Amino acid sequence: MYTCVCMRIFTTKDEKSNTSERKIMLFASRSRRRIGVALIYSLLVVMNVLFYVAVGSDDHLVDFFGIGSLLLVIAITLPLHGKTGFWRLTHARADALDERELQLTHTALSLSYGWFTVVCLLLVLAHAVMYRLFPGAGFFISVPLAGSLIYLAHTLPGAVLAWRERDVPAGGDS
Repeated sequence: MYTCVCMRIFTTKDEKSNTSERKIMLFASRSRRRIGVALIYSLLVVMNVLFYVAVGSDDHLVDFFGIGSLLLVIAITLPLHGKTGFWRLTHARADALDERELQLTHTALSLSYGWFTVVCLLLVLAHAVMYRLFPGAGFFISVPLAGSLIYLAHTLPGAVLAWRERDVPAGGDS
């Protein structure tokens, strides 16, 4: 019989009655979490593209959509990573986790930092190619791109867990 590792994450302790109570959450199902993860990272790409397009222009509409994308990323990140507990799980001390949680965390960290390395190398390659195609143009790492990379490094392990973990069973064990 398999007990979902997320059961402890999705179950909260009620302080007044000292009982555990399952909360119905927006990202309790795997399909909704996957949509949230895909939406977050798609919006990050949109935000960065818009800020690169807006460099040197006086068009505030592009700035508006870039900042709007950032606000949507924040609005989706809080429930996806904060409320589900994936942030706490991937940032917890190893001695506070059981063996299954250690294994899940290790796998998530390994996969996410592998992907993070690929993303960083692709960005460096894209900058090098663009510099060769347009030698006079100055290509730079923008503040939104640097912030996105920092965000990516911190949230990617939780995103891997959100993508891979099963749905929370309705009755506790499944």
